[in-house]
Amino acid sequence: MKNVKRIGMVVALIEEQEYVIKNFGKPIKKYEFGQIKVTEFNYNGCKLFMADSGVGEISAALSTQMLILQFNVDVILNFGVVGSLSSDLNCGGVVYVGEIVHHDFTTSYKNKDMAGKYLFQMDSFVFEADKNMIEIAQKVIGKKKVVRIVSGDKFVDDNDLRDWLINHFGGEICDMESAGIYFACRNHGVPFLMIKAVSDSADENANEDFSATIDAGVTFYVDAIKKLLDYLC
Repeated sequence: MKNVKRIGMVVALIEEQEYVIKNFGKPIKKYEFGQIKVTEFNYNGCKLFMADSGVGEISAALSTQMLILQFNVDVILNFGVVGSLSSDLNCGGVVYVGEIVHHDFTTSYKNKDMAGKYLFQMDSFVFEADKNMIEIAQKVIGKKKVVRIVSGDKFVDDNDLRDWLINHFGGEICDMESAGIYFACRNHGVPFLMIKAVSDSADENANEDFSATIDAGVTFYVDAIKKLLDYLC
Protein backbone atom coordinates (compact mmCIF):
# COMPACT_ATOMS: atom_id res chain seq x y z
CA MET A 1 0.00 0.00 0.00
CA LYS A 2 1.99 2.94 -1.33
CA ASN A 3 1.40 6.46 -2.64
CA VAL A 4 -1.31 7.25 -0.10
CA LYS A 5 -1.97 10.99 -0.20
CA ARG A 6 -4.81 11.63 2.22
CA ILE A 7 -4.67 10.13 5.70
CA GLY A 8 -7.32 10.41 8.39
CA MET A 9 -6.54 10.12 12.08
CA VAL A 10 -9.15 9.71 14.80
CA VAL A 11 -8.01 10.97 18.21
CA ALA A 12 -10.26 11.05 21.28
CA LEU A 13 -8.30 12.92 23.95
CA ILE A 14 -6.87 16.44 24.06
CA GLU A 15 -3.65 15.10 25.59
CA GLU A 16 -3.13 12.83 22.58
CA GLN A 17 -3.93 15.59 20.10
CA GLU A 18 -1.42 17.97 21.68
CA TYR A 19 1.47 15.60 20.96
CA VAL A 20 0.47 15.40 17.31
CA ILE A 21 0.12 19.16 16.93
CA LYS A 22 3.50 19.80 18.57
CA ASN A 23 5.30 17.42 16.24
CA PHE A 24 3.65 18.09 12.90
CA GLY A 25 4.11 21.84 12.84
CA LYS A 26 1.64 24.61 12.18
CA PRO A 27 -1.75 23.36 10.95
CA ILE A 28 -2.64 24.24 7.36
CA LYS A 29 -6.33 24.64 8.11
CA LYS A 30 -8.96 23.90 10.74
CA TYR A 31 -12.52 22.79 10.12
CA GLU A 32 -15.62 22.46 12.28
CA PHE A 33 -18.61 20.24 11.55
CA GLY A 34 -20.90 20.69 14.52
CA GLN A 35 -19.03 19.21 17.47
CA ILE A 36 -16.44 17.51 15.27
CA LYS A 37 -13.23 19.47 14.75
CA VAL A 38 -10.68 18.53 12.09
CA THR A 39 -7.11 19.85 11.81
CA GLU A 40 -5.20 19.55 8.52
CA PHE A 41 -1.41 19.14 8.29
CA ASN A 42 1.06 18.64 5.46
CA TYR A 43 3.73 16.00 5.93
CA ASN A 44 6.08 14.40 3.42
CA GLY A 45 3.79 15.12 0.50
CA CYS A 46 0.71 13.79 2.31
CA LYS A 47 -2.26 15.55 3.79
CA LEU A 48 -3.06 14.48 7.34
CA PHE A 49 -6.54 15.18 8.69
CA MET A 50 -6.83 14.76 12.47
CA ALA A 51 -10.36 14.50 13.85
CA ASP A 52 -11.04 15.48 17.45
CA SER A 53 -13.56 12.71 17.98
CA GLY A 54 -14.17 13.02 21.68
CA VAL A 55 -14.90 9.97 23.81
CA GLY A 56 -17.32 7.18 22.92
CA GLU A 57 -18.38 4.85 20.11
CA ILE A 58 -20.91 7.19 18.49
CA SER A 59 -18.53 10.14 18.37
CA ALA A 60 -15.75 7.93 17.02
CA ALA A 61 -17.99 6.50 14.28
CA LEU A 62 -19.24 9.97 13.28
CA SER A 63 -15.71 11.36 13.17
CA THR A 64 -14.41 8.44 11.12
CA GLN A 65 -17.24 8.72 8.63
CA MET A 66 -16.68 12.49 8.40
CA LEU A 67 -13.03 11.94 7.48
CA ILE A 68 -13.99 9.37 4.85
CA LEU A 69 -16.83 11.29 3.21
CA GLN A 70 -15.75 14.91 3.65
CA PHE A 71 -12.01 14.55 3.10
CA ASN A 72 -11.87 11.41 0.96
CA VAL A 73 -9.08 9.86 3.04
CA ASP A 74 -7.32 6.73 1.78
CA VAL A 75 -6.71 5.21 5.21
CA ILE A 76 -7.78 5.72 8.83
CA LEU A 77 -5.30 5.65 11.71
CA ASN A 78 -6.38 5.52 15.32
CA PHE A 79 -4.07 6.10 18.23
CA GLY A 80 -5.31 6.00 21.80
CA VAL A 81 -4.83 4.92 25.37
CA VAL A 82 -6.64 1.82 26.67
CA GLY A 83 -7.21 -0.24 29.78
CA SER A 84 -5.36 -3.53 30.18
CA LEU A 85 -7.27 -6.76 30.78
CA SER A 86 -4.17 -8.95 30.69
CA SER A 87 -1.35 -9.44 33.17
CA ASP A 88 0.97 -9.56 30.15
CA LEU A 89 0.26 -5.92 29.28
CA ASN A 90 1.64 -3.29 31.60
CA CYS A 91 1.05 0.45 31.72
CA GLY A 92 2.89 2.17 28.90
CA GLY A 93 2.97 -0.92 26.70
CA VAL A 94 2.01 -0.50 23.03
CA VAL A 95 0.00 -3.00 20.96
CA TYR A 96 -1.74 -3.35 17.59
CA VAL A 97 -5.45 -4.19 17.50
CA GLY A 98 -6.10 -7.40 15.57
CA GLU A 99 -9.66 -8.20 16.70
CA ILE A 100 -12.55 -6.02 17.85
CA VAL A 101 -15.53 -6.87 20.06
CA HIS A 102 -18.41 -4.45 20.66
CA HIS A 103 -19.28 -5.69 24.14
CA ASP A 104 -22.06 -3.11 24.72
CA PHE A 105 -24.19 -4.43 21.85
CA THR A 106 -26.85 -7.06 22.44
CA THR A 107 -30.19 -8.07 20.95
CA SER A 108 -31.21 -9.77 24.20
CA TYR A 109 -30.38 -8.74 27.77
CA LYS A 110 -31.94 -12.01 28.97
CA ASN A 111 -29.57 -14.16 26.93
CA LYS A 112 -25.99 -13.29 27.88
CA ASP A 113 -24.67 -15.39 24.98
CA MET A 114 -26.07 -12.76 22.58
CA ALA A 115 -23.76 -10.05 23.87
CA GLY A 116 -21.64 -8.53 21.11
CA LYS A 117 -23.35 -10.51 18.31
CA TYR A 118 -24.85 -8.63 15.37
CA LEU A 119 -27.68 -9.96 13.20
CA PHE A 120 -25.37 -10.20 10.18
CA GLN A 121 -22.85 -12.27 12.18
CA MET A 122 -24.66 -14.36 14.76
CA ASP A 123 -22.00 -17.04 15.05
CA SER A 124 -19.33 -14.79 16.59
CA PHE A 125 -18.85 -11.50 18.46
CA VAL A 126 -15.31 -11.08 17.04
CA PHE A 127 -14.59 -8.76 14.10
CA GLU A 128 -11.20 -8.79 12.36
CA ALA A 129 -9.05 -5.72 11.93
CA ASP A 130 -7.24 -4.91 8.68
CA LYS A 131 -4.55 -7.62 8.40
CA ASN A 132 -2.67 -5.83 5.62
CA MET A 133 -2.30 -2.67 7.70
CA ILE A 134 -1.06 -4.68 10.68
CA GLU A 135 1.58 -6.35 8.48
CA ILE A 136 2.72 -2.93 7.28
CA ALA A 137 2.90 -1.65 10.85
CA GLN A 138 4.91 -4.66 12.02
CA LYS A 139 7.40 -4.05 9.21
CA VAL A 140 7.58 -0.25 9.28
CA ILE A 141 6.90 0.78 12.88
CA GLY A 142 8.17 -2.32 14.65
CA LYS A 143 7.06 -5.65 16.05
CA LYS A 144 4.30 -5.36 18.64
CA LYS A 145 1.82 -7.77 20.19
CA VAL A 146 -1.47 -8.07 18.26
CA VAL A 147 -4.45 -8.20 20.63
CA ARG A 148 -8.23 -8.39 20.96
CA ILE A 149 -9.92 -5.19 22.13
CA VAL A 150 -13.35 -5.09 23.77
CA SER A 151 -15.00 -1.77 23.10
CA GLY A 152 -18.09 -0.08 24.50
CA ASP A 153 -19.50 3.14 25.92
CA LYS A 154 -18.33 2.38 29.43
CA PHE A 155 -15.09 3.37 31.14
CA VAL A 156 -14.03 0.13 32.80
CA ASP A 157 -13.37 0.90 36.46
CA ASP A 158 -15.28 -2.00 38.01
CA ASN A 159 -13.80 -5.39 38.80
CA ASP A 160 -16.96 -7.36 37.95
CA LEU A 161 -17.21 -5.74 34.51
CA ARG A 162 -13.49 -6.26 33.97
CA ASP A 163 -13.79 -9.96 34.80
CA TRP A 164 -16.75 -10.38 32.43
CA LEU A 165 -14.86 -8.75 29.55
CA ILE A 166 -11.99 -11.16 30.14
CA ASN A 167 -13.92 -14.36 30.77
CA HIS A 168 -16.78 -13.96 28.29
CA PHE A 169 -15.09 -12.11 25.42
CA GLY A 170 -11.43 -13.02 25.86
CA GLY A 171 -10.57 -9.31 25.95
CA GLU A 172 -6.96 -8.25 26.37
CA ILE A 173 -7.50 -4.47 26.28
CA CYS A 174 -10.57 -2.21 26.41
CA ASP A 175 -11.57 1.23 25.17
CA MET A 176 -14.56 3.37 24.19
CA GLU A 177 -13.92 4.10 20.49
CA SER A 178 -12.57 1.14 18.51
CA ALA A 179 -15.89 -0.50 17.58
CA GLY A 180 -17.24 2.78 16.18
CA ILE A 181 -14.12 3.29 14.06
CA TYR A 182 -14.22 -0.31 12.87
CA PHE A 183 -17.84 -0.17 11.69
CA ALA A 184 -17.38 3.14 9.85
CA CYS A 185 -14.30 1.82 8.02
CA ARG A 186 -16.01 -1.50 7.32
CA ASN A 187 -19.05 0.24 5.86
CA HIS A 188 -16.93 2.27 3.42
CA GLY A 189 -14.22 -0.30 2.70
CA VAL A 190 -11.44 1.96 3.98
CA PRO A 191 -8.21 0.41 5.36
CA PHE A 192 -7.49 1.16 9.02
CA LEU A 193 -4.90 0.64 11.72
CA MET A 194 -5.36 0.94 15.48
CA ILE A 195 -2.35 1.34 17.74
CA LYS A 196 -3.08 1.43 21.46
CA ALA A 197 -1.05 2.25 24.57
CA VAL A 198 -2.02 0.82 27.96
CA SER A 199 -2.79 3.57 30.47
CA ASP A 200 -4.56 1.72 33.27
CA SER A 201 -5.49 -1.69 34.64
CA ALA A 202 -9.27 -1.39 33.94
CA ASP A 203 -10.16 -2.07 37.57
CA GLU A 204 -11.26 0.03 40.53
CA ASN A 205 -7.97 1.96 40.40
CA ALA A 206 -8.39 2.82 36.72
CA ASN A 207 -9.00 6.55 37.16
CA GLU A 208 -5.83 7.00 39.22
CA ASP A 209 -3.73 4.87 36.83
CA PHE A 210 -5.07 6.73 33.80
CA SER A 211 -4.21 10.17 35.14
CA ALA A 212 -0.73 9.13 36.22
CA THR A 213 0.35 7.27 33.11
CA ILE A 214 -1.39 8.87 30.11
CA ASP A 215 1.91 10.28 28.81
CA ALA A 216 3.67 6.92 28.94
CA GLY A 217 2.49 5.60 25.59
CA VAL A 218 1.37 8.79 23.86
CA THR A 219 4.94 9.81 23.02
CA PHE A 220 5.27 6.62 20.98
CA TYR A 221 2.51 7.74 18.63
CA VAL A 222 4.25 10.61 16.93
CA ASP A 223 7.27 8.51 15.99
CA ALA A 224 4.96 5.72 14.79
CA ILE A 225 2.90 8.13 12.69
CA LYS A 226 6.00 9.58 11.05
CA LYS A 227 7.41 6.16 10.21
CA LEU A 228 4.08 5.08 8.76
CA LEU A 229 3.65 8.26 6.73
CA ASP A 230 7.21 8.02 5.42
CA TYR A 231 6.33 4.56 4.13
CA LEU A 232 2.81 5.23 2.84
CA CYS A 233 3.30 8.61 1.16
